[in-house]
Amino acid sequence: MASLKMAPELPGSPVKANDAGDSDTASTDMNSSVSDSVKRRLLEVPQEVGLQNVQLLFKKDMLNRYQAKEEDYNFLLKCEKFFAEYVGTKYALSLNSGGIAISLGLEGIKRVFFPDVEIASIRVYSNAFTFNAVPSACVVAGFASTLKLIEATPELTIDTDHLEACIKEDLASGNFAPGNMILVLSYMRGRVPNMHTIMHICEKYQVQLLEDSAHGYGCSFDGRMCGSFGVVSTISTQANKLVNTGEGGMVLTSNDALQAFFIF
Repeated sequence: MASLKMAPELPGSPVKANDAGDSDTASTDMNSSVSDSVKRRLLEVPQEVGLQNVQLLFKKDMLNRYQAKEEDYNFLLKCEKFFAEYVGTKYALSLNSGGIAISLGLEGIKRVFFPDVEIASIRVYSNAFTFNAVPSACVVAGFASTLKLIEATPELTIDTDHLEACIKEDLASGNFAPGNMILVLSYMRGRVPNMHTIMHICEKYQVQLLEDSAHGYGCSFDGRMCGSFGVVSTISTQANKLVNTGEGGMVLTSNDALQAFFIF
């Protein structure tokens, strides 16, 4: 497994009460000690290690990922390998945002799976309940005119009945051929639908699945990690996500042709 330099465990120091009358004070002191320990382990130590790593990169003149002279200090590549293995894909590629990851993923799917199909003939479905970066990414990728938003259930997951009804309607219209469809599935606020149903629909109607896992990485469904179901998945590492790089994201896939497109 790809390894990352992580902050060490720093257990809190136990506090003993002198007598029953000191129990409240002891409890407060212990909570404070544990809180300080957690802050040290999750905030201060990673900051210190990160600054040390930045200094190393400057000293070793390895600020360009493609000119890394020593693999041990190619921290970006280590992160990509770690996430690919964690999610369960063959590849992961770091980008400047989760939104760009979605648009690049869509462009890659178009190039690899529909090279001779006009964009106007490719239907893209996505959640109506999602962050605005998701439909914006679909527009950036060129699918503004063929994007159709699918309603949400009371649980705020994508409504699979509405999705299937829309697919049937589009096929009946003759405007979209079987196989010329993409589902951009967003796990908004960590809400994961029944992935057995999603995969059944995708297989039944030959829909390519792109998972927007910006809010879903770390989640799993029936023992399988979110981000490993689709031909492409994406994550965000923007400041309020689980992994924070200020701004950033990744596109993940197990498809060799897609990865080649993403890189070049």
